[in-house]
Amino acid sequence: MTKIVDLDLICLDYSIAQDLAYGTSRGLNNKRSSSIVRLTTSDGVVGYGEASGTTGPIREYLGVLRSFFIGQRLYDFGAITQLVEAKLDHFGEGHHLSCLSGINIAAHDAMGKTLGVSVCDLIGGRITQRIPCYATTGYVTRDGMAGLERQLAAIDRTQFVGAKIKIGINPKSDVERVRLARKMLGDDMLLMVDVNANYTADIALQSARAIEPYDIHWIEEPLPGTDLAGHRELRSRSPIPIATGEGYHSLHQFKALIEARGADIIQPAIGKVSGISGMQAIATLAAADNIRLAPAVWGGAFIMVAAMHFMASRSSAPHVGNIPFPRMLEFDVGDNPMRDLLLREKLTPRDGCIDLPDGPGLGVAIDLEAMRPYGYTG
Repeated sequence: MTKIVDLDLICLDYSIAQDLAYGTSRGLNNKRSSSIVRLTTSDGVVGYGEASGTTGPIREYLGVLRSFFIGQRLYDFGAITQLVEAKLDHFGEGHHLSCLSGINIAAHDAMGKTLGVSVCDLIGGRITQRIPCYATTGYVTRDGMAGLERQLAAIDRTQFVGAKIKIGINPKSDVERVRLARKMLGDDMLLMVDVNANYTADIALQSARAIEPYDIHWIEEPLPGTDLAGHRELRSRSPIPIATGEGYHSLHQFKALIEARGADIIQPAIGKVSGISGMQAIATLAAADNIRLAPAVWGGAFIMVAAMHFMASRSSAPHVGNIPFPRMLEFDVGDNPMRDLLLREKLTPRDGCIDLPDGPGLGVAIDLEAMRPYGYTG
């Protein structure tokens, strides 16, 4: 009987030079961090997962949560998670669910390795081997439009089917940034924009109308996630589809958004929503209301790979023979060694898609020695 005998956290941090800091309409960031959950079984199998959020809160929550899992059967992790969510309901919807996400992903990895099957096989099967992806780029930088142009010039258009840039400073700036992006990317690539919840409904509508001529595939997080009435009103009037959900942690939040008809595309983040199991539950909600789902993927390598397995297990329903737009994986291209160096084999898109790793569990091998400059001590 395989049991969970240990859960620990590998905290990694990378400091970006001040003059190279990048961010969003809400401000610049000069640090990337990654909270890697390591789960060890009684058979000596080690599974890895990743939790979204800064390392400090995740470390503290793991100290609370690990006692629920240690000594329990590996295959009971889902039932244990339900118990934790019920017993710790007073914790609200935040970092403890992110921590559970890391545990959930690590448990899936360990279970797949134990059984000799991929995570994709565990959660529904490998419907596709190649996953379409878009580049998240065009961050706000200290040098303004010059920084945007520099980032866009670095995009290899053969690698991605689309690109997403940051907007949300003000509607005039939005037009300038979108105009440059469309000019540099051409007319064939899908173009998305991300406000990072910096607007109210009236300003978001003004911006959407101003950038509509540039063929925007979706406008992401135009409003704070708590503004359900604003989302409903904006979606009914916006000429551009509304996407949101990256800031949510729970199934209940997505249920409220879907029932409000507040978005055309929902964007759960696998490192926040209780991991792979949470993603599956949210996907069922979306499918029941015939709403598109496009996971938010922003973090290190294990968040990326877990999202890849989730997407590879999902059909294109309700589309069958003719798929209007691909269901895309977000691929952040911002400076981040925890994405680029953590795995022995780098994740690299080609021809607009990225290949799902082969092998049991998540199918990837970690290179912890490469993480020593970023805080790993062994």
